[in-house]
Amino acid sequence: MKKTTYLMIVMSVFVVLFASACGGAATPAASGQTFAPACQAATSCAAPAVIDTVASDRYCVDKVPYQNILIDDGVAFEVFEPDKLTCVDNGTKVDGKHVVECHGTENWASKVKFTNTACGGAGLQTGTGQCQEGLGYDAAQNCCAPLAVGDAGSVTITVNMGECKY
Repeated sequence: MKKTTYLMIVMSVFVVLFASACGGAATPAASGQTFAPACQAATSCAAPAVIDTVASDRYCVDKVPYQNILIDDGVAFEVFEPDKLTCVDNGTKVDGKHVVECHGTENWASKVKFTNTACGGAGLQTGTGQCQEGLGYDAAQNCCAPLAVGDAGSVTITVNMGECKY
């Protein structure tokens, strides 16, 4: 009887060890998923450092008021009232920054949104299953990057156009 009891205990221990070893290996495969690695961020997602313009800082050409706004590389802009204000990157750089030249209606204030293009989202794919929630897949770099949330990395300023007296 002792021999049978001992054999039963040894067999039970082996069954428990075998079941726990197989059960532990199956758990990560069932609940865990392999995702693409995180992208190495080359630049930060900070909003551009631009501020509202002051009407007295304008200059006039043929009675048309102009304002110059300096922006860093990788900053895009959007004019909210293009019928009242026109802004263009005139190709000039001052202290390493691009000059955005705006001109428009005298004594008028318009909004312009500046966005740091490094704040992901544009080239990221969602729903591929290759990234965790809240991340998008960058196929070019084979990695996952944070999706831009709302206006992350953007700032909207008021461009105040003064009056041209002569």
